[in-house]
Amino acid sequence: MNENKKISVLEKDDEIFFACHADLPCFTQCCRDVNIYLTPYDVLRMRKSLNMGSTEFLSRYTRSFLAKVTHIPVVQLLMDPDTLYCVFVTPDGCKIYDDRPWACRMYPLDLNVKKPGSYKLITSSDKCFGLKEPQKWNVGNWLSSQGIEPYEEMEKLFQSVMPRGFQPGGKMDAGLGKLLFLAYDTDIFLEMLKDPKFRKLHEIDDDLYKAALENDEKLLKLAFSYIKAQLEELYPLT
Repeated sequence: MNENKKISVLEKDDEIFFACHADLPCFTQCCRDVNIYLTPYDVLRMRKSLNMGSTEFLSRYTRSFLAKVTHIPVVQLLMDPDTLYCVFVTPDGCKIYDDRPWACRMYPLDLNVKKPGSYKLITSSDKCFGLKEPQKWNVGNWLSSQGIEPYEEMEKLFQSVMPRGFQPGGKMDAGLGKLLFLAYDTDIFLEMLKDPKFRKLHEIDDDLYKAALENDEKLLKLAFSYIKAQLEELYPLT
């Protein structure tokens, strides 16, 4: 039987053994009683899969708040209050598997915040029998097979909106935190875009506006650009 080595830091060329399937006794247990924090792109993909707007999705399926010190928006996926399972999980697996959140795609890995660009295992073979399966991957291939790339790209763009001078964990004005929340609730940003005066003020031409109306990814990227410009202007004043 193959076992994963107990390595605290995993690089993309490192090997892991892992496979998940319905025959495992722990199947879907990783979807129960967990804290899953969503990115703006997670919200976009999930609400599109459910054919609903961002405002409705956030209201029905998440708990959203501003962090106490930083006032950075936090969007947490709700669990079923009776079973503590993710509301999108069935005995057969995830109902929105193709659009599942970034954190779910990375499992059994997570980002290693102590060393950017590296990863770590977040569970053990005692809990996740998939780690005892014989299928071998290197970390980079595993992540690629799970469709991680667009999630990483969008998250880098989102992180890039933070104003110069802001340090991770630093305090931000609550009003600016609410501005950041537009990246999650793009329905609100779309309503702002519909005002010709708003588009003129922020130099959003007709082609860019039309593209945002027709493509949710382009809408999100436009929201990032708007937020970035506003934070660069307002952050020094607060």
